Amino acid sequence: MMITGKDQKGNWKAMPIFVCLFCLMLLPLPAGAWETSPQAQAQSQSGQPLPADLTLHQAVSIALEKNPLLASKKNEVSASHEGVKEAKGALLPRVDAYSSYERLSDPQVVVPIKSFGGKPPTFSRDQYRTGISLKMPVFEGGRLWTNIGLARLKEQVSRKDFSFTTQELIYNVTNVFNDVLFLKNLQKAQEETLGALKKLRADAKSRLSVGRVAPVDLMRIDAQVAQEEHALVATRQERKRAMELLAQLMGIEPWNLKDVKGVLREPDTRELESQEDAVSSLVLERPDIQKAKNEMLLAQKAVRYEEGLHLPFVDIVGDYGRRAGSGFDGDEEAWSAGVKVGLNIFSGGVISAKVRAAEERYLAARNRYEHLRLTALREALNALSEIREAQQRLRAATVSLKSARESFRIEKLKYETGAGTITDSLLSQASWFQSEADVHQALYDLLRARMDYKFATGRVKYED
Repeated sequence: MMITGKDQKGNWKAMPIFVCLFCLMLLPLPAGAWETSPQAQAQSQSGQPLPADLTLHQAVSIALEKNPLLASKKNEVSASHEGVKEAKGALLPRVDAYSSYERLSDPQVVVPIKSFGGKPPTFSRDQYRTGISLKMPVFEGGRLWTNIGLARLKEQVSRKDFSFTTQELIYNVTNVFNDVLFLKNLQKAQEETLGALKKLRADAKSRLSVGRVAPVDLMRIDAQVAQEEHALVATRQERKRAMELLAQLMGIEPWNLKDVKGVLREPDTRELESQEDAVSSLVLERPDIQKAKNEMLLAQKAVRYEEGLHLPFVDIVGDYGRRAGSGFDGDEEAWSAGVKVGLNIFSGGVISAKVRAAEERYLAARNRYEHLRLTALREALNALSEIREAQQRLRAATVSLKSARESFRIEKLKYETGAGTITDSLLSQASWFQSEADVHQALYDLLRARMDYKFATGRVKYED
């Protein structure tokens, strides 16, 4: 393409377009053109300050808003929706504007002869062309409509993937949040146990000074105190790591998450246990299984798409423009219109290979769907089993806790009156702590098993 301009003598002459583009690049840009706008900076740093004690509902709400993985899945849904529009647009006529310049070795006709006895055609080594071309598909072996179906299935796949990621995020945030609460309760119990041991150590030390206990008894208490201090440090660090994981799931920096609040309560699982006979149908509602089913249909439709390459194609084509030679001599209009038909006769086996590859991908997608369905079924049944086991373990741990508290009270009283030994007191103290830890662990396991079942059956909701 050429652009005209004046030389030093005032005559018009052609200028290469790249000269104009180069001049445009030298123009000064507006101040801050390459800088991030204040609005974008404010948006990237926006967000209300987090409360000091975060509830589960608040944690899930923030995660749904700020988790980058979930945001990427949402972008994929939007992209797949535009893909449907793109596939539909292939059915419409395509109109392109063009402009070209060629310098030939030998003069050629600029515009063909339009009639006998008329003006002779112009010959030129310089060929200028500009115009508009039209192409409208009429038949493409069914590939255009198949492509629309593929695009719609891809959109459904991306929506199911977004739904699955949303449920998975809620599932993970809930479990990690409950884990933090469990570790918080465990840490509190360990601190109380350590405090009781230190009081016992102070009492034993005073008794040692008057010869009422042996030095080895004090050494046993010191060893127990050291063990409890190590256990307390381990619990604190594990809770810290759980808080960092929770912050990552929420899409925030770890130091912005201060603490959480909540109470672990035994959930009502009677409704879940009554659904064991319907598990086979419930797992089919999982978004990832529905996604796998759509991927299977997508692969099946892709086979038809590749088979369309064996069929002919028909296009309506047209062109209208102007042509000129050197100095823009012989500038005349030229147009054409017609129908273009094509059929592949031999492609070296490429089309057949594409069809067979598409058929194998369909079989692979069908096997993945079946594998995922069986896996989900096993996960749901395992979750129901874990619910029953955790419920029984929670009942047993609750009974043991009551017994351990009473045993410690008796052994402590016997030790203070001189009727018991420090060893019996330490053992009852350890039994009490272990029973309390077992209660917290069983309660956490029950809540997790409940979430496992909901996730396995694709029924994780925001309010869970």
